[in-house]
Amino acid sequence: MIKSKYNWDVKLPEVEITEDVSTDLKLTPIVKKILESKGITEETAIRELLNGTQIAHDPWTMSDMHKAVERINLAIDQNQKILVYGDYDADGVTSTTILVSTLKALGAHVGWYIPNRFSEGYGPNEMAFKNAYEEGISLIITVDNGIQGHDEIQMIQELGVDVIVTDHHEIGRTMPNAYAIVHPMHPGFDYPFKYLCGAGVAYKLAQCLLTEPPTHFLGLVAIGTIADLVSLTDENRSLVQRGLDALNQHCPLSIKAILKQAGCNDEINEETVGFVIGPRLNAVGRLEDAALAVELLMTETEEEAEFLAEQVEFFNQERKDIVSQITEEALVMAEQQVQDGSKFLLLAQPDWHEGVLGIVASKIVETYSLPTLILNIDQAQNHAKGSARSIDQVSMFEILSAHSELISKFGGHHMAAGVTMPIENIQDLQHGLNDWMAQLAETTSLEPWKKVDVKILESDITIKNIKDIHRLRPFGTDFSSPCFELQDIIVQQAKGIGQDKNHLKLVLGDSQLQAIFWQNGYLVKELGVQQPINLIGTLQINEWNGFQSPQFMVADLASNNLQILDYRSKRKVSELNADAEDVAYLIHKKSEKLGENYYYYGDDIINKYDKYVFRDLPTSITELKTTLKTVDVSQIYLVLNHERSIYFEGMPKMETFKQCFKALASKKETNLAKEGMQLSQFLNIQPSMLKFILKVFLDLEFIKDENGIIMLNSVSTKRDIATSKYYQNRLDRIEVEKLLLYEDFNRLKQWFKAELVE
Repeated sequence: MIKSKYNWDVKLPEVEITEDVSTDLKLTPIVKKILESKGITEETAIRELLNGTQIAHDPWTMSDMHKAVERINLAIDQNQKILVYGDYDADGVTSTTILVSTLKALGAHVGWYIPNRFSEGYGPNEMAFKNAYEEGISLIITVDNGIQGHDEIQMIQELGVDVIVTDHHEIGRTMPNAYAIVHPMHPGFDYPFKYLCGAGVAYKLAQCLLTEPPTHFLGLVAIGTIADLVSLTDENRSLVQRGLDALNQHCPLSIKAILKQAGCNDEINEETVGFVIGPRLNAVGRLEDAALAVELLMTETEEEAEFLAEQVEFFNQERKDIVSQITEEALVMAEQQVQDGSKFLLLAQPDWHEGVLGIVASKIVETYSLPTLILNIDQAQNHAKGSARSIDQVSMFEILSAHSELISKFGGHHMAAGVTMPIENIQDLQHGLNDWMAQLAETTSLEPWKKVDVKILESDITIKNIKDIHRLRPFGTDFSSPCFELQDIIVQQAKGIGQDKNHLKLVLGDSQLQAIFWQNGYLVKELGVQQPINLIGTLQINEWNGFQSPQFMVADLASNNLQILDYRSKRKVSELNADAEDVAYLIHKKSEKLGENYYYYGDDIINKYDKYVFRDLPTSITELKTTLKTVDVSQIYLVLNHERSIYFEGMPKMETFKQCFKALASKKETNLAKEGMQLSQFLNIQPSMLKFILKVFLDLEFIKDENGIIMLNSVSTKRDIATSKYYQNRLDRIEVEKLLLYEDFNRLKQWFKAELVE
């Protein structure tokens, strides 16, 4: 048995799409099931989804929009200096680019500023605002930040500089005293869609300032929306669809240069943005000054775009290396906290690069399915600073708000947050967060789960069906790529791939379906060939040398069947690394027990174990059967260590026993050291076989051995050769080897299963 990491939540649709609608819209069975699982069953909604119908809410209905536009136009008319104050992530730099470009098109006297993640932190910074005042700035417009900048905004407003906040992050109990706040979630206004990203809000402002914003703005909005993981529904969905079209038809020089550096030549879709463009724009702000990313997005020459994109690619590679190192260290700390019973993982250490801690936190959440806060301890600044990532059941904004007295500054939303806090409060915060989680666990299940959209058969996995599923793109937050469950498909091949064999590649079923399970290469040790497994995951088209084939991207796997795994080769033995706490080891009676979980064949095994390692070859089949009757087993590892095999030597013929006895009887005594080889050659047997025959004779008291001198026993009685314990032991050993070492493995598995059922 292999236990799934997640609970698989497979829900039957509450409403089905009518046959008329399905026929009229030419929905294939698999697309119909996906739409039903997502609750999209009305004809109008399905048409909008398939046809990409534009949803564009009136930007003038957003909070303080009229007031903000009037103030910006006044600044332009009076040639006042305007500062666009952005953020260092992909959403922040695309927001900044959109608004600065808009203001430049209107002839504004505008500059822009991206705070440094490390020296200034997220959001409004008092020193940066004061510098703006001293440089004669009359109007500051924040993009993708500002809603939590109460003190800084109050300070600069009192100095006579107006601040317009454009933001999309969670609004706290109070709002800053800004000149205007343009925010889709403002409680005093009723904007129809609450979940725009920062670039989306900047674009809505641009719509009110310009008669018709440039098409390439939509590409920037799509990048900000996908990279910031906001809801891909309603207006966001429409903006992303139009934005991806814009990126493919009128791709800006900056994005072309990024893709060229990444070696990406395919059509730009949501995955291109999410896994190629977004991470590279984010990488700059994570390691250095994000101004480089804004400069790249604003460049108008191909030469400069390629130069800046090359630098961005360098930062992205460096970011990967740093993430790998910190993740390795953080996983060790996380494992200890999990062992100690923690339900909220707070990991803090000096010299962790603050810029990548959000990525590391995501990897820890992926591994343990627990909310996680990772902090860098900065002794020089006397504070700890980092990022948090959550699980569906826990609002990170809510849980941190409940402990705000221990935190200097934080901002974020349900799934993520940034935190700055005093070092001395770390332990108290850790206790507080775990207590909060304990209370939550009394009413809410914290078990990790995955929503499964549709159960499918192997025959459903075709290129045509996958292309039909692509009609529903783009996929993202709140409209995820459909997750499928595939049951009882046979493993044809399993192997580790990647530099360190960290990933699992499977070949499955009659169709030889290719499947990939990232970061789960260790499972190759637990997967038996020709055994059925259950999978959940998504479908992709894999293209290689112009040939297309379906590919299953595994999110989780399980097996409810007994697994018997072949580890009989020395190469495989070295790969076995079973956890001693849930593993029982079966050993030969001549071996030493190394712990309480070591048992001799035939022992009563009272404790229950998940895995049983048959480490040594048993003495007899009877002994093995006795063991199998005492175990409740889900996984058996057949290692079966032994010094040497005797199966192919076999048992001496009775005629050989007689010839040997006659040869010994023909002489008064036989000196084995001098005459043993000669006797072996006479009998045409190996010396090891001669030793066995002599052991049988000694056991039956036919002969006696006095320090290597063999003589007949004058008082011996006639006895059957087969009654010797050595003869019977060899018979048992040959039988054991025939079954356990040389039987076809599929037949061997069936033998084990039959014995376990009895």
